[in-house]
Amino acid sequence: CAALLAGCAAAAAPWARRKAAPAPPALSPFSAAVEARDFRAAIKHAPAAYTRWWRRLLRDEPHHVAVETLLIVFLAYVLLGGKRKPKRTSEKLTDKEIDALVQEWAPEPLVPPPSDAAKALANRRRVVAAADRTGRVVVRPDAATSSWAKGAPANAEGVTALNCGAFDFLAMSGEAAVRDAAAAALSKYGCGSCGPRGFYGSIDVHEQLEARVAAFAGTEQAIAFSDAASCCTSTVAAFAKRGDLLLVDDGVCEPLRTGCVLSRAKVLAYRHNDVADLRSVMAAVAADDARKKRAPGTQRRFVICEAISRDHGGDVAPLKEILALKAEFGYRLILDESLSWGVLGATGRGLKEAAGVTDALAVEVTTVDLAPAFGSLGGLCVGSREVVAHQRLSGAGYCFSAAAPPFYSAAALAALAVVDGKTGVDRLAALRANAKGLRAGLREAFGASSTSSLVVVGPASPDVPFALLALRRSSSSSDDDDDG
Repeated sequence: CAALLAGCAAAAAPWARRKAAPAPPALSPFSAAVEARDFRAAIKHAPAAYTRWWRRLLRDEPHHVAVETLLIVFLAYVLLGGKRKPKRTSEKLTDKEIDALVQEWAPEPLVPPPSDAAKALANRRRVVAAADRTGRVVVRPDAATSSWAKGAPANAEGVTALNCGAFDFLAMSGEAAVRDAAAAALSKYGCGSCGPRGFYGSIDVHEQLEARVAAFAGTEQAIAFSDAASCCTSTVAAFAKRGDLLLVDDGVCEPLRTGCVLSRAKVLAYRHNDVADLRSVMAAVAADDARKKRAPGTQRRFVICEAISRDHGGDVAPLKEILALKAEFGYRLILDESLSWGVLGATGRGLKEAAGVTDALAVEVTTVDLAPAFGSLGGLCVGSREVVAHQRLSGAGYCFSAAAPPFYSAAALAALAVVDGKTGVDRLAALRANAKGLRAGLREAFGASSTSSLVVVGPASPDVPFALLALRRSSSSSDDDDDG
């Protein structure tokens, strides 16, 4: 009975059938030492514990062991097998040995010795020096250089010739009033302007020059730049942006080309001074507007050209025809008058005066170079108040370039006074007479009937005081070009 009761009690208590929980595993000697804070014993048992851990890891996760092994090898290589200094193969030289080597060293010549032809050419070399008369130079043999420095006469052993190597159309570089004004400004203000115009580089002569040029051009305002090339480049980039349209004469000078690139506007070229081609390009743009149902006013559009071409022999742009086309198709005009100011027109006011354009703002943007006719350096942009005010904040050449030296502006002011004064008309008349004589002489010497290797480029106006000469192309080379 007692056994039966015990069996029933066991059946009634299911928990009695559960096995007792296994005892926790015994700690390893390393873990036991760590828990007991016996660090000496822990250090003693650490290698064995790391070995057991490594074997268990190798058994359970072999890929993890492979990666760790590679990392350990790499660290060992970096720490122990780094760059080593190369062993010296020779001993250090003494100062005496270095001096001996320097004495024995013979350098090779930078250039080969001159040939007999080069020596003959050097013997015929001439040196150009300033002459007493403005616009003239003295050409002397090179062998007399030492005698000039000792105070030889201005015309000793030399020939006085016309200076054709400078853009000084009105001989302002030798004008006494211009020189005196530059010297006085240099004494008063010093050499540099010490900063951009928008910061602390503006000086009273800069503003006087802007006002004087605006009055001379008959426009509302003018803005002065320290460099004529940056004036052209900055002006184009200030008004045209991505999405705008530029119709550019394919013969414009490099500064205008650079401005077109910097503007990131769409550029379409028309043939140099070809009004018919310009009309066809404008008509194609208008047809594209109609096809896309685009209003012309949604896009800023400009025509860009030079009054007198620098790279095509001095031919003059057909300004009246261009103005008629821009008004018909809704464009604005950027005109570079760098070579026409002080040259064209009855009073030297440029192409607009020569073409009979009485509205000074018919050309929205005009750029001018002071070097060719006004005996100075720098550029100006003339136009309406809006055109000038926009560039004072958006013209890179104005905002980020140092202002022109004050004596440049003073010299330009004096030159403008001469051109706009009593003797200005006589000086312009003499310039045109000299220009016609120059071109007639060049045509006779380098015309189509001459046997010279040079030829005059372009059908330039007889009033343009410079000419471009190019190498004559032989008939054989022309045939090759036609074939290829």
